[in-house]
Amino acid sequence: MPRILIVEDEISLARAMGDVLAEGGHEVRLVHVGEKVLDEFRAFTPHIVLLDVRLGGVNGLDLLETMKHESPEVEAIVVTAYGSVEVAVDAMKRGAAEFLTKPIDLDVLTVTVEKLWSASQNRRRLEQFRSAQAEQMRAVQFIGESPRIVAVREQVARLANRSAAAGGDLPAILLTGETGTGKDLLAAFIHASLPHRTGPFVVLNCSAVPTELFESELFGHVRGSFSGASTDKPGLFETADGGTLFLDEIGDLPLALQPKLLRALESRQMRRVGDTRDRGFDLCLIAATNRDLAALASQGRFREDLYYRLRVVAIELPPLRERGQDLLLLADRFCAQLGAKYGLGELTLSEAARRALCLHDWPGNVRELRHVIESTALNISGSIIEPEHLNLPTAATALRREECSLDNDHPINLERVERSLIERALSRTGGNVSAAARLLSISREALRYRMVKFGMGSGGGDEVG
Repeated sequence: MPRILIVEDEISLARAMGDVLAEGGHEVRLVHVGEKVLDEFRAFTPHIVLLDVRLGGVNGLDLLETMKHESPEVEAIVVTAYGSVEVAVDAMKRGAAEFLTKPIDLDVLTVTVEKLWSASQNRRRLEQFRSAQAEQMRAVQFIGESPRIVAVREQVARLANRSAAAGGDLPAILLTGETGTGKDLLAAFIHASLPHRTGPFVVLNCSAVPTELFESELFGHVRGSFSGASTDKPGLFETADGGTLFLDEIGDLPLALQPKLLRALESRQMRRVGDTRDRGFDLCLIAATNRDLAALASQGRFREDLYYRLRVVAIELPPLRERGQDLLLLADRFCAQLGAKYGLGELTLSEAARRALCLHDWPGNVRELRHVIESTALNISGSIIEPEHLNLPTAATALRREECSLDNDHPINLERVERSLIERALSRTGGNVSAAARLLSISREALRYRMVKFGMGSGGGDEVG
């Protein structure tokens, strides 16, 4: 409960206010004219101050100004028998949060204090959240050395520069790609890269919100606007003001709500459910989907105008199978992170395990890779990961089958195995011969020779036709 300092020259009124607030569980201290008000303020360090304007020969608003200068976080309620618009405006300019006129209604006073304390706590929690999140955002990285990932980082850098030149303004950004490719991480990376976005990074998964709650979740609501709306509630547009709003799975946004989202993006204003006035906002909106929005729009299942509004800036993330050596780079990163998380030290992938990872197609992309490494970290007894530790039946079994064939003197078709590995490497690198050669740890010339040998093209260019 808050500490409340009452500065009032009418002793009877001061005691009445103090008694009613103390009954509510608040810690209250009274101070009168002639006492050392500022000394008491500094010693008591109140959360809320109730302050009269006229305190004998002392101007209460001058005291308020000094208090706010020394403790900007303190909340102030100014009370006076000489209420006027001019006095109220002056009080607000000097830092008052509320203004009450005498005679004081003690019930109104109690409600005002409770409302002020609740709002103060909400602001404090929001600031703590923003501070903690800002620390997390500074650590956000989007790693990868494949050409397409390097190109994505370069595109984000250009966006950050353009945003800085435009005073922080930025149109909507649409992230596309298969599930698990890291669109959520890329959204956080974009937010962390924008110099003027000091507000929070707020996320909404559009597939996880009931249709009937969508509008309230995005735009908020006012008290009494629908059954259960007992208080005013800001929506995510207000929460993300000054920062970034990330709408994941935007393809699942209800069709009925899409015109309202479009209007908000175009006007930079939104309206709470049940409200009569619009509220402005300043945020960067990032949307993501693994669905074909253009196809959905042509089918009438997604508004075409909203689609074009969202894809002013479009970034496509490649699947993991097309990122070459990024697979092992990410695997090593996850081994380090998860080994530390579970107290295992630094997990290490054996060469056989690394080959097993490269043989898998990764339909779940980066998310699947992390889950595989985490599952392994939870079940392994040592620090060296072998193929049999990985929950990858296809790849691990293939390697074990090759080894067992040799161990049991069973004949194997070496050319078939070699051709299969080459095909997988070329598929993983999008047909890039040089990258495939690096993945197979052989020279480009050696790979070209084998491609000609197996009738897989000439291997003459970097791209397989």
